[in-house]
Amino acid sequence: MGEIIKLLRQQIDLCQRLLLAVERQRQALCDGSGDSMSKETKAIEVLLIELRRIEKRQELLLKGTATHDLAELLSRTAPSEERAVARRLLEETNGIMREMQEAVAMNGALLERHMQFILFNINVMAGTPAEATYTVKDVRKGKKQTSAETKVFDANV
Repeated sequence: MGEIIKLLRQQIDLCQRLLLAVERQRQALCDGSGDSMSKETKAIEVLLIELRRIEKRQELLLKGTATHDLAELLSRTAPSEERAVARRLLEETNGIMREMQEAVAMNGALLERHMQFILFNINVMAGTPAEATYTVKDVRKGKKQTSAETKVFDANV
């Protein structure tokens, strides 16, 4: 039980740091700061790698007990003070994970808005509809041609 509590505390610490990094990333998105965005993305990647290590240790622990998740393992153990602490930590971990999912969804929406803004500006500069990728349209004699009539970096623009 001590190992479970230790892993959960480590996971909570990492999740809280990850949540703060995601919030800093959101602020960088709102500010339009590419450097801050890059820095926070790298910090998030490092934290996710650490979190994955903890999850692998949990998987090994669960494999040894023939259970699927920590909640099931805790339900199978005898009632004790350690079990109550572990349940509380597990609930706290789940709460932080829900907060993180919401924060990541918000960042995803902001990134989508930035992408739409970039496509709009490309459209204005090029005078043609801009898309993330070129679509292929059929031309006579079986030849294919991209749908953009004018290239973004055309000398005539």
